[in-house]
Amino acid sequence: MKRDNQVGAGLTAMALLRAIASSRPESERLFHDPVSRLLLPSPWRILLLPGLRHAFVAVVERLGPGALGNLLCRTRYIDDVLNDALKKGLDQVVILGAGFDCRPYRIPGINQTRVFEVDRPIPLRLKQDRLRKAFGRLPPHITFVPIDFDRQSLDEAMDAAGFRAGARTFFIWEGVTQYITAEAVDAVLHYVARSAQAGNEIVFTYIHRGIIDGSARTEADERIVSRARQSGMPWIFGFDPAELSEYLAVRGLTPIEEVGAPDYRRRYLDPINRRMKIFEGEKVVLAQIARKDERT
Repeated sequence: MKRDNQVGAGLTAMALLRAIASSRPESERLFHDPVSRLLLPSPWRILLLPGLRHAFVAVVERLGPGALGNLLCRTRYIDDVLNDALKKGLDQVVILGAGFDCRPYRIPGINQTRVFEVDRPIPLRLKQDRLRKAFGRLPPHITFVPIDFDRQSLDEAMDAAGFRAGARTFFIWEGVTQYITAEAVDAVLHYVARSAQAGNEIVFTYIHRGIIDGSARTEADERIVSRARQSGMPWIFGFDPAELSEYLAVRGLTPIEEVGAPDYRRRYLDPINRRMKIFEGEKVVLAQIARKDERT
């Protein structure tokens, strides 16, 4: 029960940060997420008031320098690549470790696709309860896929949910890999590569391995790692960036782009003259499923 409460509080805090970010003037904000505030319980919404939200953001920055800037910029980047994929044409969007991700309810045109929100039963049930309170019903283009990762495979859960292997599909896997084992990461990426057609894409985040094992961890990194540990969700897995391309190739994936703090500043912050600390230790990767004859 304690862990369930921690998960609920963590998801709610993420929704609050996105709601606060969306309350900025249009010329200053990185994205618009009007749905996140609807997922907040009434007592949390008081933190959206100007003085209180500024205080909350200050506390978040003190506990994890740069973590907020990274969260907001990666949200914008994933929004961008999802929008690009939708413009090219999609049949399905799969959100792995969906949490309180509100893209299925706010990205223009996504309601014309079938969206699979995949997560453990407790986070999914909590999200569905709050969505029903916000909308009165669950949107028909969403399929919720509860999975016990200790007892079920993605193949089993997705097949049962009606996932179509031959359909044009985009996968989102945001803020998850650092919390699960190397074996689990391997299983998910193998599933993505074999379950969707060549050319389909996945966007995912990862933490630098040196920050996980302590070999390349700054004092600011230590505060973020300690905060994750204290929240009951310690970071246990990371990639060495130098090994990532080969790792993906073995699993049938080809990296298209890898972005991080310098890219965020150049693409998103500098054009609006906004200055934010950004955690340097997380990257976002956009990868494509390779043709079988290209796989190593």
